[in-house]
Amino acid sequence: MFSISRFHALTKHLPRGVFDRAVERCEADKYSKGFGRWQQLLAMVYAQLSGADSLRTVEVGFNAQTEHHYHLD
Repeated sequence: MFSISRFHALTKHLPRGVFDRAVERCEADKYSKGFGRWQQLLAMVYAQLSGADSLRTVEVGFNAQTEHHYHLD
């Protein structure tokens, strides 16, 4: 069954087109090899909202909800 996570409900309001144009204008993805700027933004938003104090905490918390990873693309 499909359900929208709270995180997705919050992030769906982020202006993806504006963000992508800014990344393109600044060439921020020039040397990116896989982890894009949008995924980095989502990871940082998640870290702030969850109160994570380390990358390990972000990884463990985020991977605990693998069924909600659909919104990363």
